[in-house]
Amino acid sequence: MAIRRLSKAKPSVRTLVLVLLLVAGTGALRAAVEHRHDAFAKTVQPFLNIFAKERKSEDRAFTLKFRIEKSTDLPAEMLGQQAEMAVQVPDKLRLRGPLFGEIFTLVRDGEKIWISPGSKARALLNAATTGKELPPPDKKAKLTEFELPFSEKNLVFLPALFGVKDLGFELLDSVECRVEDITLMPELADQVKTEGWIARLWITPDHKPARVTVARKGWNMVARIDAVQFAKELPPDTWKPAPEEQADLLELNPQEYDRFLSALAGTRAKKTR
Repeated sequence: MAIRRLSKAKPSVRTLVLVLLLVAGTGALRAAVEHRHDAFAKTVQPFLNIFAKERKSEDRAFTLKFRIEKSTDLPAEMLGQQAEMAVQVPDKLRLRGPLFGEIFTLVRDGEKIWISPGSKARALLNAATTGKELPPPDKKAKLTEFELPFSEKNLVFLPALFGVKDLGFELLDSVECRVEDITLMPELADQVKTEGWIARLWITPDHKPARVTVARKGWNMVARIDAVQFAKELPPDTWKPAPEEQADLLELNPQEYDRFLSALAGTRAKKTR
C-alpha cells in the first residue's frame, strides 16, 4: 500500500526544475562532443566553397579585417594594427596593412600586380638583389588561378579530413566562442606539405571565426578577426589604387612578384634574428 501511494505521488516543482536542468545540461554536453566537427565545418565551409570550381556557390568573394595579436617573426610595432584582405575567385587579391612602418597595399588583379608605396617596395627588392639574397628570376614563373590545396571531391568528407578537439568555450568581447584545436589528417597534411602544424579556432555562435592561432615547432601566430563578409563579387574599385596611392605605384610581372615575396620573407627573417 505504501508502495502504491509512492508511485502516485506528484513530484514537487523544485524536483521538476532540477531534473530539467540536469537533462538540458547533459544534452548540451553531449551536443558539444557529437557536433564539434559540425561547428568546424560550418565555419570553414563558406571559405572553401568560394574556391571550389565545381560547386555552384553564390558567394565567390570574401573580405576580412584582422589584427595580428602575436607572432614569432613580426616586429612589435605591427602587433595589434588592423589589416585587410579581399579575395575574389578566380584571380583577384588585395592585402593592406602595416609593414616596416608603412601602410602597404598589394593587389593582384588577374595578370596585373601592383604595390603601394612602390618606391619602398622597389628599394626592398633592389637591396635584396644587390646583396645576392635572392635566387635568379624564374623565367617560367606564372600566375595561376586560386584553387583548393586538395581535391574538391574531398569537400564532401570535410569532417573526416581534420582532427577536431573540443576545448570548451571562452569569452571574446562578451561573445561566448567555442574553441577547437584543428589538425589535418596525416595523409592530407603530407599532400599539402603541412606536417607538424596545428590550428586553434575560436568560433562565434553564428559560425564566424573570431580568432585563429596557427603554430608549428618554434613558430606561432595569433590573429584576431574583427569582421568577415561574403559576397557574389566585390566592387571593381577594390582592385584599383586609391587616389593617394596612384602617385607611388610599383607594377610587377610574375617573376618580379615571386622575387618580391622572397625578399619580403628574407627581410622579416633577418629582423627577428
